[in-house]
Amino acid sequence: MATKHRGPKRASWAAQAFESETAKAGGVIRRSVAATKKANGYHDLIDMVHARGYRALMGGGQIVIFCNADPVTDATTGHPI
Repeated sequence: MATKHRGPKRASWAAQAFESETAKAGGVIRRSVAATKKANGYHDLIDMVHARGYRALMGGGQIVIFCNADPVTDATTGHPI
């Protein structure tokens, strides 16, 4: 009898966030905070952001990841974040 997959594995789920064409091209991706925590991948995801030198912001239940090393600026003030 085959076993059912009961959700993504911790490391592989976090790593999948960076496998999209958008991420590979240096774009912006987002992930739900709730889904990230449900998959037990929150800390892995944040570790991968740091390891790549990327920036991530959290708001509105989303983690927004800038998949490049460019500075992130607050659009309302012009100040770096």
